[in-house]
Amino acid sequence: MSEEIHLLSKLPKLFKRKPDSHKGDFGHVLIIGGDYGMGGAIIMAAEAAYRTGAGKVSVLSRKENYTALLARLPNAMTIYDGKIFDNKNVIAIGCGLGKSSWAKDLLKKTLASKLPKIIDADALNLISENKKILKLQNAIITPHVGEAARLLGLDTTQIQRNRKMAVKKLQKKFGCIAILKGKNTLICGDDFLHECQFGNPGMATAGMGDALCGIIAALVAQGLDLKNAAIYGVEIHASAGDLIAKKQGEVGMMPQDLIGAIPLVIRS
Repeated sequence: MSEEIHLLSKLPKLFKRKPDSHKGDFGHVLIIGGDYGMGGAIIMAAEAAYRTGAGKVSVLSRKENYTALLARLPNAMTIYDGKIFDNKNVIAIGCGLGKSSWAKDLLKKTLASKLPKIIDADALNLISENKKILKLQNAIITPHVGEAARLLGLDTTQIQRNRKMAVKKLQKKFGCIAILKGKNTLICGDDFLHECQFGNPGMATAGMGDALCGIIAALVAQGLDLKNAAIYGVEIHASAGDLIAKKQGEVGMMPQDLIGAIPLVIRS
């Protein structure tokens, strides 16, 4: 048995569904993001969440994105206003969020929520501009090297020179689980450090991080704790990328390709 299959087989019986299962059994993900010109990010995150087994996915974005979202993913629900966090199990924020006053307001509301959070992309960039050190309770942060550098006040060379030290600093500074994306993605908590052995250079394209965000959020929605959701989310994401690379090669790989392969990885 390969190391990949061995690791994924350790998941609890998350993907074994009872005959009388219904959508309410598999959690409700809220995805926040998609400022003007960046609606594709939340579409990919939402689709990845569904492909990973989430029962329901709601999206809070600019209204201009909803036509494209529903054309691609008609089973997604859209939110305009009201009590946006009610009846949700997890929040994923940052995919295409931007840095406008609209984005800042949504991030502030999200950080005040007690729901578990996956914090990505521009949400991290906004946090990096806050002079106060925020302790991010009940959260996973998912920076790439550039975002990690901004969060720590370092340059990317320093991050790449010692990635393990960098992810440990991120975890300590923000008090949450930290994922440092890149070759051999690292996942760090206060009592563990996991290094992913899968993935390939074909995944170095825009939108791959949005897919990862949706995958992790779906795992949390289905009942995994943040530690296991982070580890298995990264492993599923990387394994799906490897499956696509084996099938069609690395060059020209799209996030949509990887998202479509998620159920195949889960089935294995």
